[in-house]
Amino acid sequence: MINNGLDMPQFINKLKKEDKKMLAVYNVIKILYLVLISFLFIEIAASIFSEGFSNTMLGSALTVLGVSLIYIYLNYRGKDYQNIDYSQTIYEMLRTTSERYKPFLTKDLLVLPGIILMGIGMGLNKDMGFAKYQLIFWSVMIIGALLGLIYWYFKWKPVKDNADMLLKEIES
Repeated sequence: MINNGLDMPQFINKLKKEDKKMLAVYNVIKILYLVLISFLFIEIAASIFSEGFSNTMLGSALTVLGVSLIYIYLNYRGKDYQNIDYSQTIYEMLRTTSERYKPFLTKDLLVLPGIILMGIGMGLNKDMGFAKYQLIFWSVMIIGALLGLIYWYFKWKPVKDNADMLLKEIES
């Protein structure tokens, strides 16, 4: 969505397509997290029956709690794409689009407790040692965040830039 003479109706049509894609991505990820939570509950039940209380059960419980917090965050954040009102004034729609397509929002910090609990819980379940697992887990998280930022730069930054440019045209 790079602006090469892009007019408002064209931008809104492309924006609607991008917003639908983002909503679909959030919905697929939420389903995957529900499946993961189900498997973790099964693991907890199996751990209780086979070992009683153990590090495996504690780790699984912390992982379930972390994954559940991430699921709640995904529901919360996905509403940004679910409740879009294209009938707003053009200025307001462009402003919310610019905000929605930022790489980081303050409300994205809500996912951190879930990630931390998930990392601790999964670390308790691994034979490689807690510290070694944490090093690997947080390395993967940082690499994933950097790859996500690169993806944002090429895929969604143009949407934000076009919204910002059209906002400046309206303001001037």
